[in-house]
Amino acid sequence: VAAYRELEPQLCTLPELPSDNCASPTAARCLPNASPRARHTPPPLSDPLGSVTTAGPGQAGRAPRAGSRSEPRCRRWGAGSRGGMGQRRPHEEPCSCSNTDCVERPLKRLFEGLGRTVASCPWPFALLPLLVSGGLGSGFMFLPGLQENDIEGQFTPTSGPAKAERDLVRLYFPSNDSHFFAQRLATEGSYAALIAVAVGNGSVLSAEAMRELLELNKAVQHLSSYEQHCATLRGVCVPPNPLEPLLGSSPLGPLRYPTNDSGSFLGTTLGGVRTNGMGYVESAQAMKLLYYLREDGDEAEKSRQWLETFLKEFPGVLARLNLKTVNVTYFTSLSRQQEFEGNTKSVIPLFSITYFLTITFSIVSCLRLSCIRNNVWLACCGVISAGLAVLSSFGLLMFCGVPFVVTVANAPFLILGVGVDDMFIMIASWEQSASKTDTKSRLANTYSEAALSVTVTTITDVLAFFIGTWTVSFSRASFLAVQFSCLD
Repeated sequence: VAAYRELEPQLCTLPELPSDNCASPTAARCLPNASPRARHTPPPLSDPLGSVTTAGPGQAGRAPRAGSRSEPRCRRWGAGSRGGMGQRRPHEEPCSCSNTDCVERPLKRLFEGLGRTVASCPWPFALLPLLVSGGLGSGFMFLPGLQENDIEGQFTPTSGPAKAERDLVRLYFPSNDSHFFAQRLATEGSYAALIAVAVGNGSVLSAEAMRELLELNKAVQHLSSYEQHCATLRGVCVPPNPLEPLLGSSPLGPLRYPTNDSGSFLGTTLGGVRTNGMGYVESAQAMKLLYYLREDGDEAEKSRQWLETFLKEFPGVLARLNLKTVNVTYFTSLSRQQEFEGNTKSVIPLFSITYFLTITFSIVSCLRLSCIRNNVWLACCGVISAGLAVLSSFGLLMFCGVPFVVTVANAPFLILGVGVDDMFIMIASWEQSASKTDTKSRLANTYSEAALSVTVTTITDVLAFFIGTWTVSFSRASFLAVQFSCLD
């Protein structure tokens, strides 16, 4: 008895009591709700026949009757029992401020059932996503008509005060391409601009330079029927420079700067001007030629096509002219847009390298030396699943008529990153369930453990992008590029 009482504290610290000793006073001493009499009862002694006797003096030992009320109830500290101090374990408690897994429990049961269903009948879950992705991916046939390339429309506030003031200017000072004045334009307009700079310390007003500028002007006006698309004044194309009528005359008469005697303003057409004491021009290092095009109605698209043709053919025109006294640079109202698109296209090879490295890393990370534990094919399927997500989501939005902006080109990389991250979670859960020999049990355990994390991550991402779209849509200073990026 003395030895037992010395070992009693150690016995009571055991995490689980054997079920066959639950009726013993040892268990009664360790149970928190045991009566004082039970806690002070000495340990039982077993006779050779297996009957249990008490060690009390003068008492005959008798085995407790099975099912009798005096038999202590067996208590185990595993799942489904009450913990210390008579409290339930957290997974058995109802929803409360201290227990918030009331959402996790039904989701785990739901995903566990889904895992067993997938293991029992896998082919529909393998073939149906391919068919759905293929059907939604056909929405890419609408891509050419949904490309949005207007930089101003994408990257300026849709309801900004600048646009409201511009509309006010257009209301009271409308422009007319048949009676054109550049000063009445509320925007930069549709144009092609040339800047001719004299070679060395020469002047663009010299006889040789004027002759080459005249040839350059004729080459532009004969390029792809310029006369049919130019802005006109009194029935003729607006001259690209006030000095155009004087380009063929030699010698050039005296020119007052900045306003000529004829009333023409030369401050925006001549550069690097040097004058004498009377205000007359002695030399000029640069001259600008500005060719305005029509923007009314359907003429805007035709003018755009002419500008695209100009950008393609004009370098060859310059090479054929072989100008000696001037160097010519050119710029159009489409140049900024094309530079922006060209910058995006130049990044595509870098994106391809990034995709290749990400896919390679995903596959190599799942490579194992053991043929049984090797998960390379799982990694390949995970990457393919992310690609199907890109195909399905983009195709669906194109079916819905959502414009395709340049910034959306980054979305596939984000989808691939999120998809690969979820793939690693699923594979890790699958490897942790290796102790289960049944495939249904393994897949059910994998879904119950990993699918919950994947679902929470997905819902968080969806809410974040939805809030971005909703905030931008109802904001006064909303940007279409941000809105379409969040939506895609």
